[in-house]
Amino acid sequence: MEEAKVTFYKIEKCGLYEYGADDPKLGGVPEFLNQLKAWVKKNDKPLDETCTYAIEESEDVDRTFCYDLVTNGVTGDFLLTTWNETPSYEGKVAAVQAKSKVGSAKVEFTKLPKDSIPGYAAYFWFIPSKDVFATIRFQHRLNGKKNLDKYFKEFISKFSDYVVLADDGEADFNVAGYSEKYGDDPLNLHSQFKTSIVRKPGQIDYILEQKHQIRKITRHNRLSPKIAECQEFWQKALLNLGLKKQRNLNSEVNFSYEFSFTPSEPELKEMIAEWEKNHDSKWDDIGFTLKGEQVPRWLSNSLARDQFELDVNRIDEEIVDAKSILEQLTEKRDLILGLLK
Repeated sequence: MEEAKVTFYKIEKCGLYEYGADDPKLGGVPEFLNQLKAWVKKNDKPLDETCTYAIEESEDVDRTFCYDLVTNGVTGDFLLTTWNETPSYEGKVAAVQAKSKVGSAKVEFTKLPKDSIPGYAAYFWFIPSKDVFATIRFQHRLNGKKNLDKYFKEFISKFSDYVVLADDGEADFNVAGYSEKYGDDPLNLHSQFKTSIVRKPGQIDYILEQKHQIRKITRHNRLSPKIAECQEFWQKALLNLGLKKQRNLNSEVNFSYEFSFTPSEPELKEMIAEWEKNHDSKWDDIGFTLKGEQVPRWLSNSLARDQFELDVNRIDEEIVDAKSILEQLTEKRDLILGLLK
């Protein structure tokens, strides 16, 4: 048995759209998942050819690959496993000695096996009949969702069955448009894959209704040494403690703080929207304490998220067998889908 952390997301848009339209002109979730499955299996495609996009200099998402994709013919559900690349340099990954002195920490490099891609696996349970999917996390804090959003949108745009390629142009391939049948005139459409976290009714609505009663805000956060803003926040926190000498943040730290504050309605909505967009763990939470109450009302309690014991097959320390995950999710389908009620 392994503990799986399940978080649901609503699929708001998925397909090829006319500009300004709310409904897709071509495609839907099950069509694109079946097309993705056929595409990654075609001609024994190697894993390193399953990334659907090129890396842009300004983006913070590395390459994403399809590791596996299985389906249940009865429920119509899919289990997609992605492999999410992590940074490396010239075939090596870097690590720093955790107990080293700040300013003189030794960095060591581990050589990667030839033609290997460092990264981590992420698992996504798609339920097209309900227009939702869920991230399934085992040992990792990261859920790979940001990578999935880009991966799936770019697949629809470039590699789905509706793509019509132009013969001219200097690029490897030029998309002339999209059509449902071969030979039809290509349509000028654009791909969309937009999702939002599923909220259970009640908690957030109540907080918004009682906005003028908020007397204190508590913030749980996890600071990462890889993020510049976290380093800056860490330095300011140390300074407020009276420590003037700078000390770098060398490992992830759980950080909590609270302050008396009554936000306006726009401020409160902005806080909630930002949290829903970026949170990824229980140690990334906001609590609102109302007048006359002593316990914060946490935003995390408003989400369609819970933990379940799954009897899955682990292939190795990183990979859990996709078929066994989907079998367990199917067996406990009604129980888990109860989070959506």
